[in-house]
Amino acid sequence: MAIMKELSFYQKLERIPILKIASVYAIGLFTAPVLKLSPVWFQYLQYSLFLLTGITLCCYILKGRLFKYSYLIGYYMLVLLFAVWQFWRNDPLYVTNHFSHFELDNYVVDITEEPKAKSGVIRFSAEVIGGYSQGGFIATTGKIMISLKSRVKDQFQYADRIWLAGKMVSVPPPLNPLEFDYKEHLERADIYHQIFLRTDSCTTIEKGASQSADITGMALEIRGYFLKKLRNYFKKEEHFSIVAALIYGFRNNLDEDTIRTFTNTGTIHVLSVSGMHVAVLFGFLSLVFRYIPLPLMLNWVPVVITFSAIWLYAFITGLDPPITRSAIMISFVLSAQYFKRNSSTLNALVAAATVILLLSPRAVTNVGFQLSFLAVLGMILFLPIFEKMIVAKNPVLRFFRDTIGISIAAQILTTPLTLYYFGQFPTYFLLANLLVDFPSTLAMYLGFVMTINPIDWLNEILGNLLENLIRFMLYCLNSIDRLTFSTININIIDNGLLFLSYAAIFSFLYAYQWKDKKYHYLGLLCVTGMLIIDIHNQVINKNTERFRVYNTRNELTIAYFRNRHAVIYSTFDSLNHKALQYACGREIQVLTTDDNIQFIPLNSKASRNNYLIELPIGKVAVMEHFKDTLPQADLLVIRKNAIHKLSAAVRVISPKQVILDGSNSLKKSFQAQVILDSLRIKSYIIKDNFAYVWDKESL
Repeated sequence: MAIMKELSFYQKLERIPILKIASVYAIGLFTAPVLKLSPVWFQYLQYSLFLLTGITLCCYILKGRLFKYSYLIGYYMLVLLFAVWQFWRNDPLYVTNHFSHFELDNYVVDITEEPKAKSGVIRFSAEVIGGYSQGGFIATTGKIMISLKSRVKDQFQYADRIWLAGKMVSVPPPLNPLEFDYKEHLERADIYHQIFLRTDSCTTIEKGASQSADITGMALEIRGYFLKKLRNYFKKEEHFSIVAALIYGFRNNLDEDTIRTFTNTGTIHVLSVSGMHVAVLFGFLSLVFRYIPLPLMLNWVPVVITFSAIWLYAFITGLDPPITRSAIMISFVLSAQYFKRNSSTLNALVAAATVILLLSPRAVTNVGFQLSFLAVLGMILFLPIFEKMIVAKNPVLRFFRDTIGISIAAQILTTPLTLYYFGQFPTYFLLANLLVDFPSTLAMYLGFVMTINPIDWLNEILGNLLENLIRFMLYCLNSIDRLTFSTININIIDNGLLFLSYAAIFSFLYAYQWKDKKYHYLGLLCVTGMLIIDIHNQVINKNTERFRVYNTRNELTIAYFRNRHAVIYSTFDSLNHKALQYACGREIQVLTTDDNIQFIPLNSKASRNNYLIELPIGKVAVMEHFKDTLPQADLLVIRKNAIHKLSAAVRVISPKQVILDGSNSLKKSFQAQVILDSLRIKSYIIKDNFAYVWDKESL
């Protein structure tokens, strides 16, 4: 009997036919952000695509040796340029009829997503179909993010057409170190502008009459019906909100404490509808059809129903990248099973990634997209190794082995990226996932049964069981979150460490899989490089003094960091204030530990006050009004337009630099800057500008 020889690395790659083109396309998308062109050069890029397509086609038809290589070069160049064009094609700079190119008095927009209400503000994206200028209507394109101050949650719905008046502005970039990049987040959905409205600035022109005929509208209606049905069987709102997020990805009602608990324990994926949810639905339907006898001529029925149910579920939950990826992968598996072909999970994963990136090129920069695909890739690559190392014949032991193996395999490839973006690692993720995965899977099965079950008394029993499952999950996660060192915060790793991390992982994987010692040494070399860089960074961070005047709008927040200790002065009443946490909470979390933060509130609400802050780097004077007796200081922070007698104040204080914070108007800030320039004193305006950042090592 002939022994089958194991395929080599390159032979296995050849079995993923789409990998080459997908890799070139991905490289083009990653490099596109640094290749933003002028409108004229973008036109040349489009002409180049047509010209290169023709040349490549001619080379392919001629098929000579020279033309063969020319064809390959042209083919990959075409894919690369197409990726750059795909990335930028919806940018307002290149879209001639984008609404931002016109001086419009008011706008007509169609709501393109389900409005979300939080803290008295309703937010939704909309397509600007046109606007009025000097009485005439101009048809336009382009999306916008609308924020409406209103207590009426159901004032607007998906597919409504509304009229609005107001000033549309570009979405600002982050104004503080490590602040969430809301601008980049919206740009992934081709949204570049936003507007803030009052209820009297907008009116409904037409309710979503076509909503029932629109596939997205139908999906939202179905989800709304399912959620309304499930709500009747829950006593506690918190438990229902978790079930709504767990089963249908509806996170509008989740409170921040619940989200923080799931995040800190490394189980937030449970609340974000992901591939696991599609897999559970696929398993549920497979189980149902296994016990339904069908004649041979109807063997296509389970495939069609399963395929339809999975894609309907994907639409209901919002077609996020993880759910789309999983739906595409399972579609490949279903097709392979029906046509009796061998299916490759890795091939399906690459195909799913390619389809998503073709439809939404900017998803390549989406953190959720990257983490989702790395998690699945980790499971594909490392789970077989884990199963080979630990053989379990007992079903119970096999369940625990698979649960632990899946968690470790997914974590291997996502950890470097998680540290790169967030600087946070959940220490007890294995324990948390072990305690949550089975209850969450069972909860989904119960939820699916309750959704389709018409018997009320049975749903009440299932609802009671489901609520107890959620209560158990919350108890376990809260207990884990309270454990010592449940979450480790570290300095966010840089690009060099990120590259070396993945180089080491894939080197060790290759060395193990194909028994090549050279790659063991390469992996060890990468690890050594990581240690050297990490030690170097720790030495620098230990000796670096950092001083910040954050941009917290009308409030003031001053921070001093050294050796993972911090002193923070702020007009916010608490370090946990939402606005403070949004602006600078992430950097504070990365540079310190909770036990090493000294927070000192500055009471500046009722009246104008002056303060003197003494720090190791010098004295900081905060002036909200002029007084004849002002202390000398190295740095002066001016607030609340207190520029009256600025020259006299500067002569008394004798600062080396003056900072005008966000509580000053731009007009007053510029006036103050002119005065300070005449006195030859450096100044820095924070209003609509990046925070004032000072690092001793960088001077």
